[in-house]
Amino acid sequence: MAAYAPLDLPASGKLPFTDYSRWRLRISEDGDHTWHYLKSDQELAAWPQTDCDKYWIGLPLDLPTLPKPTNALEAARNGYRFFKHLQVEDGHWPGAYGGPMFLIPGLVIGSYVTGMPFQLEERLEIIRYLFNHANEDGGWGIHVEGHSTVFGTALNYCAIRILGVKPDHPVAVKARGCLHKLGGATGVPSWGKFWLSVLNVYDWDGNHMIPAELWVFPDWLPFHPHKWWIHTRNVYLPMGYLYAIRFKAEETTSYCPSGR
Repeated sequence: MAAYAPLDLPASGKLPFTDYSRWRLRISEDGDHTWHYLKSDQELAAWPQTDCDKYWIGLPLDLPTLPKPTNALEAARNGYRFFKHLQVEDGHWPGAYGGPMFLIPGLVIGSYVTGMPFQLEERLEIIRYLFNHANEDGGWGIHVEGHSTVFGTALNYCAIRILGVKPDHPVAVKARGCLHKLGGATGVPSWGKFWLSVLNVYDWDGNHMIPAELWVFPDWLPFHPHKWWIHTRNVYLPMGYLYAIRFKAEETTSYCPSGR
């Protein structure tokens, strides 16, 4: 497993790190939403950018100016006229899942330890997103409006460093300072300890037990995992497995030869 090559990045995420006219949202027949960055002019010509693409990455839509409403019905009609441009071919309206600041680190750490790298453009915009959601004190909270916590700061610091942010980058320096003021990464709650253990920078012995054996208990037990809320049981299952085998990322100091 190789780490990403370090990147030379601006001091802030104020301006885009990629060409936003090259991003396209692909929606599969199963409803999966994935963003793709087109590299060639031929690709751009074959796959024009839609109003939906532009809206979700903040580009102007160049739509006709709507008349100022004078009552609720006219306002509703304006809403219809606008949102019909964001509807995709199969009839639904794609949406972003922003807000939580503990999901991206899991994606980044999981992709890293399984050897499934991001493209350079994906790395750049994930980094920019995290830069732009850092708090004034340099840390991150549990959500975009939350105050800095050990949980948010430790995991998002790991994420930007994995993605290629250098340790002396202003954002990284400020984040470390915030984390130290909060008491350090050892104060991270259980989900944070879990991810740090997967990353092999924290010992599994410091985690609360996540017994996978609960799944083989009789179904009639009132606390059997299959009776839990879907988000809880779908998280507990892989966490229980990784805890059971004490999974640890391979230690390495090398970088991806491709520079990705």
